[in-house]
Amino acid sequence: MTIYVSEISYHKAQSTFERLSAETDYTFTPVAEEENALASAISNNGIKAFIADIFPYNGALYDALPAGGIIARYGVGHDSIDKTLASSKGIHVANTPGVLDNAVAEHACWMIGASARHLHSAHASTTSGHWQPKGGVELRGRKVAILGFGRIGQNLCQKLSFGFGMQVTGVDILPEDQFAPLKESVGFSHYTTDRDAALAEADFVVLLMAVVPATKHIANADFFQKMKSSAVLVNSARGALVCENDLYDALEQKHIAAAALDVFEAEPYSPQSPDKDLRTLPNILMTPHIGSNTEESNAAMAATAAQNCITILEQGPDACPNIVNR
Repeated sequence: MTIYVSEISYHKAQSTFERLSAETDYTFTPVAEEENALASAISNNGIKAFIADIFPYNGALYDALPAGGIIARYGVGHDSIDKTLASSKGIHVANTPGVLDNAVAEHACWMIGASARHLHSAHASTTSGHWQPKGGVELRGRKVAILGFGRIGQNLCQKLSFGFGMQVTGVDILPEDQFAPLKESVGFSHYTTDRDAALAEADFVVLLMAVVPATKHIANADFFQKMKSSAVLVNSARGALVCENDLYDALEQKHIAAAALDVFEAEPYSPQSPDKDLRTLPNILMTPHIGSNTEESNAAMAATAAQNCITILEQGPDACPNIVNR
């Protein structure tokens, strides 16, 4: 049986997909992501499972896959998949939790450190022939608010607290008593459900929340006004958490000191308004959604996404723990 794989995902972990094709009864085949062409190929070839990257799917894919078919996300986030529509068509949606936690947390560390010492601008100015040493800040003792204190947030907390000596406040919607047993092993200084209080004290604010209606554009003008003017915003989760036009204004008007973004509402990045292009600002660090893009993480995501498909096809959806639209 053939399982289609987004060509972007396939090339990130080609050796893993080739090994799986050799070792299992399934052939993993790369396909272009454009929805209409993909849907036609699925219908014409009787495909039952597709491993998807972050390209958004809104219609034709759900008609092309049969009832009992599978959309397996190569990654954790699944906001690019219409779970309601998938469920109405009897299609199972799965993801790969846990396998990219370390990679994303590490990348968040590098963005925090680079922002603290202005590495991105220092590199650009030095290689262009200028000598412009700019003072930075040390991370030890600085306060970090991690908004979204799940697995990745806790992994990042360990690195920042035990590795750099930072004071970490975990922020989430769950009651404090659920996190109290984790304090010693995770290393957070505080946990709170009071987001505004955490924003007011933080030197660095890290977004690690999922995108749901309540969190879309949660980082907006009001949010930035509640941050310290010396604070840095880091987004390692999903671009839609940030109102990019409001962020442009906050950075240009120095309501906050800087931002470091690995994710954007439109990818590849394009400004939400032509006159508010984040790339033109000196106090921003931007990377092209590479937080989970490591050799180790890609291999693990490929293997898990493939196993999700195989498990559902061979044993049924109840045997797969990673379905997100039960």
